[in-house]
Amino acid sequence: MFRRAPLSVRLTLIALAVSIVSLTSMAPSVSAAPVPADGRCSDMSSAPLIGGSPGATLGGLSDADLDRELTLARNAGMFGVRVDIDWSNIEAVRGRFNWTNTDRVLNAIVSHGMCPLGIIGYTPQWARVAAAVGDSHSRPADPAIYAAFVGTVVQRYLAHMNLWEVWNEPNIVGFFKPQPDVTAYSLMLRAAYQKIKALQPNSTVLSGGLAPATNNGINIDPTTYLQQMYQLGANAYFDDFNLHPYTYPALPNDPSTASWNTAMKLWPMRDVMVAGGDTAKQIWLTEFGAPTGTAPNAVSEQGQSDTVGIIMDAVLGNSWIGPAFVYSTRDSGTNVADSEQNFGLLRRDFLPKLAYGRVRDFTAGHPPPET
Repeated sequence: MFRRAPLSVRLTLIALAVSIVSLTSMAPSVSAAPVPADGRCSDMSSAPLIGGSPGATLGGLSDADLDRELTLARNAGMFGVRVDIDWSNIEAVRGRFNWTNTDRVLNAIVSHGMCPLGIIGYTPQWARVAAAVGDSHSRPADPAIYAAFVGTVVQRYLAHMNLWEVWNEPNIVGFFKPQPDVTAYSLMLRAAYQKIKALQPNSTVLSGGLAPATNNGINIDPTTYLQQMYQLGANAYFDDFNLHPYTYPALPNDPSTASWNTAMKLWPMRDVMVAGGDTAKQIWLTEFGAPTGTAPNAVSEQGQSDTVGIIMDAVLGNSWIGPAFVYSTRDSGTNVADSEQNFGLLRRDFLPKLAYGRVRDFTAGHPPPET
């Protein structure tokens, strides 16, 4: 689900152990942030909150591996898990719904004492815009039909969750075919927001997390995208804004990368929000991290750990930055030459990388108050 766009799109960025027992014997586990028994997590705490963002990968796990991965995420102190609610799979045929795997994953997250954050996307073939019928990452042809599905999802999971994200990375063509369109997305966001709030007024609705990008005639720089959303009045339809501040292989605070560094754009984006009257709204980070391995854009385990640590420190030091979700909890494969398979805090065999301990130590040092 969270495939990174090609390196040219991504700012040319070149340019849970073997067993739970063995892992927890290496370091004490950390309790996750306290969550309501029914899984609803909106407006929990102003303390810094760190989650995991495995997305679609959880759906392909066996029950045993799902339990292990979520247990290790909880033991690292993660308060929540960002997961796909994939329209193209759930309603592949209009009016016929298959909730089996989505139910399984969401029930598992809640049973592990964590908050699900649901990303509601992507488009089944029957609902896609005509110019991109061959890809589920096409935008829907009709925002009202998308919003109807959103309403069906929220109604089904009222007792599970009230953290919602409207689409993923709509500013890049990889997730918004045939081409990013701020107006089209804003209409989707408005329709979805109104539907969610009618059913669940106390929910938190996030805009779709924006990806690193440049204004190249195809993709849209996230600051530009946000400015255009405010010009259209679309900020009325998100409770908090959402960004994916990837900077790998550079560190998020590397001053030599200031001209393109997405993490450093957090402050100009905050200025846009303040100027638009949204001082009280936060910027959530629903994906951040860096891949290890041998790919040209990969980093060392220490580099991954430092990347994660720098972003977590920014969350701690700026109250307007909301919860941050590490992409990802666990490697999606074992090919170290493929960066997409190596974003995990855990290797595929559940052994921890350095960044896992970094997250665990951070959450242990900054626990939210008991509720």
